[in-house]
Amino acid sequence: MKIRHAILASSAFVALVGSPANAQTAQPEARDGGLEDIVVTAQKRSENLQKVPISISAISEERLQATGIRTTQDLPTALPGLQVLNVAGAITPRVHGIGTTFTSAGFESPVATYVDGVYLAFGADVSMDLSDATQVAVLKGPQGTLFGRNATGGVLQVTTREPEQGYQGLIQTSLDNYLTSRSNLFVTGGLGENAAVSLSAAYAHQDEGYGTNVVTGNDTYRLGHAYTVRGKLKIDLGPDTTLLLSGDYSGRGGSEATVFRPFPGTNTTSPVLQPRRAWDTASSVDADNRYHGGGASLRLEHQLGTAKLTSLSAYRDAYHSFNFTPVPTAAKVLDVYVPETSRQFTQELQLSSTGGGPLVWTIGGFYYHNRATQHQVSTFGAAFPLPSLGGLVQEFPGRQTTDSEAVFAQATYSIAPHTRLTGGVRYTWEKKSYAGDLIVRFPGAPAMTIPGSGDLKFGKPTWRLSIDQDLAERVTAYASYNRGVKSGGFNLHNPVGAGFDPERLDAFEVGIKSELADRRVRLNVSGFYYDYSNIQVVLFPGGSTEVVNGPKAELYGIDADFEARVSDRLRLNASANWLHAKFLSFPNAEFAYPEPGGEPGPTINASAAGNDIPYAPHFTYVVGVTYTIPLGTTNWPSTRTTASTAAFTARRTIFCVSPATTSSMPRWRGRPWTRA
Repeated sequence: MKIRHAILASSAFVALVGSPANAQTAQPEARDGGLEDIVVTAQKRSENLQKVPISISAISEERLQATGIRTTQDLPTALPGLQVLNVAGAITPRVHGIGTTFTSAGFESPVATYVDGVYLAFGADVSMDLSDATQVAVLKGPQGTLFGRNATGGVLQVTTREPEQGYQGLIQTSLDNYLTSRSNLFVTGGLGENAAVSLSAAYAHQDEGYGTNVVTGNDTYRLGHAYTVRGKLKIDLGPDTTLLLSGDYSGRGGSEATVFRPFPGTNTTSPVLQPRRAWDTASSVDADNRYHGGGASLRLEHQLGTAKLTSLSAYRDAYHSFNFTPVPTAAKVLDVYVPETSRQFTQELQLSSTGGGPLVWTIGGFYYHNRATQHQVSTFGAAFPLPSLGGLVQEFPGRQTTDSEAVFAQATYSIAPHTRLTGGVRYTWEKKSYAGDLIVRFPGAPAMTIPGSGDLKFGKPTWRLSIDQDLAERVTAYASYNRGVKSGGFNLHNPVGAGFDPERLDAFEVGIKSELADRRVRLNVSGFYYDYSNIQVVLFPGGSTEVVNGPKAELYGIDADFEARVSDRLRLNASANWLHAKFLSFPNAEFAYPEPGGEPGPTINASAAGNDIPYAPHFTYVVGVTYTIPLGTTNWPSTRTTASTAAFTARRTIFCVSPATTSSMPRWRGRPWTRA
């Protein structure tokens, strides 16, 4: 049975015992019939989003549920300006066109991802389930002062449920298109007066893939399985001290490895025709990827009079592997298998003011250690165009160690009753050490090994300067200048190649945040200009992958977020992003042109100056309508969301109908919905 266009049904059941509270984290209540406050931690403290002089888009747990967002890959549905790429099962986010098309162990994204305050350096970790998320926020533009050297394009913040004293439980299950089943569980409760524990779990399975390998007949881009388990223990050690211990573990597998295509029906490394359907392939190899990993963190908060001391220690360990062919044909030409690992430890100490007065400040230090390994194995088949290379095996074992230390400080001072000035600076010291080999094995001959190694050190400052002014009650304007830096590194799969240097982004932003009509309307608009230099880009010399420096780019655009509470039953929301993103210089870019008959032609090197930055759509938008119909103890909310990406001439429309039913104790909730 094939179901490709509509989700069949989804239902959720909530069982609550002992406490009448809802199992989901309660949202802030509306104020006098107005919109709820949105609380974010964009400046490492809990603040009203309207008071933070940064362009931020945030979606609540309720909107995640209503729009059918299940994983990080779904987030662009509700967050214009955010693009999410899945590269062989690893996720790399892009904000305002800033990001990367490449991901591997040891290579960090210029958009940093944090889960409950813990930095995720490995792209394979970022591909995650969001069933226990209470908020997802995107901080747009460099956040180098408080979030570090790899927050050049912005920060993706995920906040998950906390333990609570009252016993609560939630079970959800769903069946959607491509016969994808998803189930998740959340339970929490007290362990005495001073401790509470929570457990969340999720599992997903996709029965049929998005496409077909026409050679083997097997599905492509199919999620075989995905599971996540997260546990938290919260203990009040005293009236001023709280400890939170968290642990998570997840795994997944399936045929999600990516085949890059410069245009439909082609591939990047050789002139071999492919099926024109985006998800189909013609290959002797069924692509596959596997992941398992997790970590633990310990957060300790202690109140010191008018300041709070926070310590956050975290360790993560992950394994990821994928196999595919860069030359997909029915005959064996070239097979590539890449296993990789990432182990990281982070420690952050932060001291923040909590008292009143005109000065609000934060100081702290951060330490990051990572050990990444990769062992790429390329096997040349008998059908390789050079018969003498048939049976050749090339191995690229490489390992990279990163140690990074940073100190930072940021303060906001009210220089007048309605005017605030913010300044912040961070200095980062970093060292990377690399060692690897190129191993060549010809059939019947001894292996030849070429070693490679290198060290890279740098010390870089990043900063923030902003001013915000209250123009009227609940109307604030701001202007800011930020610098972000992304660290350099080495190509783990190219031991004899050169490393790459840090890239830099200078960002200028102005904006206005407003709540109007007795707080029933929220309108936030911002404009930005980015000067982006020494950009790290990916080239494909000889069919391999290599990160290099060089290009310079200019980006500017406008963000707008709108929300209105028309009545107690009707709500409207809309968000849009317009973006201009072009290279100013890129002398040795790779281009692929089709032949007159449509066949793929060879790649050539030429200047890309004046060309658009990849994956930087000119215009994206989201429009939503929510209407609630009370029927006794039953509420029937309906949500419609439309998303369009003009740069790719593609339109994606999602229609969700989410009736929710609540009864007396024990409580249960049903939420069938459809998507078209």
